[in-house]
Amino acid sequence: MSGKQPGKTILLDADVIIHFMKGDKILKLAGIFPHRLAVLDVVKDEVCKWHSRIAMFDLFVRSTKVPVIPFPTGDIEIFKEYAFLLKSFGPGESACMAYARYKKNIIASSNLKDIKEYCEHNGIKYLTTMAVLAEAINGKIMDAKECNKFIAEVKSKGSKLPFDTIEEYMASPEYQPFE
Repeated sequence: MSGKQPGKTILLDADVIIHFMKGDKILKLAGIFPHRLAVLDVVKDEVCKWHSRIAMFDLFVRSTKVPVIPFPTGDIEIFKEYAFLLKSFGPGESACMAYARYKKNIIASSNLKDIKEYCEHNGIKYLTTMAVLAEAINGKIMDAKECNKFIAEVKSKGSKLPFDTIEEYMASPEYQPFE
């Protein structure tokens, strides 16, 4: 076997997918981390609760070949962890955290109030939407102007992002280059 081995799988949480839909860059998302993204079916259900998102999600999955993974209900450890997490968190975050803990994956979620403490306690790496945008810059998938337009668009549609520009984020202590 030759070539660069792909890194750990990055599980997309609903909020990051929705940010990329609102920012009209959903088809660029897979190019930022080629062959590394996956969506749990529980997260797909959360994204597609709104009928207006179904067509865009289906286009994303069909066009980018990002797999939708069935949540492993037969894996007792993962399922018990999921059931425990569901008492405090939403189904998408709970599924991502339980799956990532036992499968050693990375989570892409901006819902830090729900995931941060759990991920840090269990050694799970996570990326926020801002971190994904920084990787889009580093990988030359998007430029700063495109990222800033994305941030403004996502905020104008009611989502919260902690910075107004990618430059502000990348100059902050929160920015950590990925891998």
